[in-house]
Amino acid sequence: MATSNRAGRAQRAARPEKKGEKRKLLSSGDLLLVRKDMGELWARRGLRALLMFLPVALVVLTPIVYFSAISLLPVPDGAQVPERILSLLPSSAAGLEYRRAWQVAFKELLCPLLFLCVPILTAAASASCAFVTERETGTFETLLLTSLDVKAVFNAKVTGCTILSVLISGASFLLFGITLMIAGLFTGAPLLLSLDWLVLVLLLAPALSLFSVVFVGLILNRVHSTAESLQTMGYLILPVVVLYLVQLTGILRLNALVLAVLALALAVVDVVLFNAASRGFTPERLLREERDGLSK
Repeated sequence: MATSNRAGRAQRAARPEKKGEKRKLLSSGDLLLVRKDMGELWARRGLRALLMFLPVALVVLTPIVYFSAISLLPVPDGAQVPERILSLLPSSAAGLEYRRAWQVAFKELLCPLLFLCVPILTAAASASCAFVTERETGTFETLLLTSLDVKAVFNAKVTGCTILSVLISGASFLLFGITLMIAGLFTGAPLLLSLDWLVLVLLLAPALSLFSVVFVGLILNRVHSTAESLQTMGYLILPVVVLYLVQLTGILRLNALVLAVLALALAVVDVVLFNAASRGFTPERLLREERDGLSK
């Protein structure tokens, strides 16, 4: 088996050195592996339930509970929304009564945070299963003996997990939009989606999906189980939570321009981390960690 491993790695290492040969970003073999990984990830009932429940809980159930509570709970006489909160809201919220103003504030200030948790959580969960679980089950060795080189395996897994996260995030946004429309009809509050949301969904959310996947790939040699890998989701969410909490202080206003700049900066970080994780994704390290994991 050791001889086969060395022969397979030597054969794969020799191919990229051919002069005049340009490696495609995703070859037909890579695309097959992407579809295989996405299919296997979705076929896992536990992971599929998690990927379906998290978006629904964050962008559907939580807004429904909030809008219902703020509409039904009694309001004290003379209650007013703090001026600092009102200053962060769009001009359309000016002059709204207490309940309607808080509904707009929830949609503008907290719902973006809830939505951004979707690409982070789904990407990290998918990547943990795609990378760590495959190492735990001992299938990396078989995969590395195929015609695909190790970099192609890494690219395919990152691509598959990112696409799956982006698709789930897009579906979550549609569900959130439907929830807002229904809530707006019942509450009478102006719950329309602004340009900020467009930048959030089209630019920042995909960048966060890729960042979360690459981050899991980067720490692959530092985690020993899928559960341990899933714990990193807290570290990924924490900066986003801090960013939106800072906004509530009035120091920063996350408008479309700021979100676009953040998405661009995150895209640059994605490229740097992707290259670093790809360099660390080597057959020797993967097989050694796989044997260590199976021996425990």
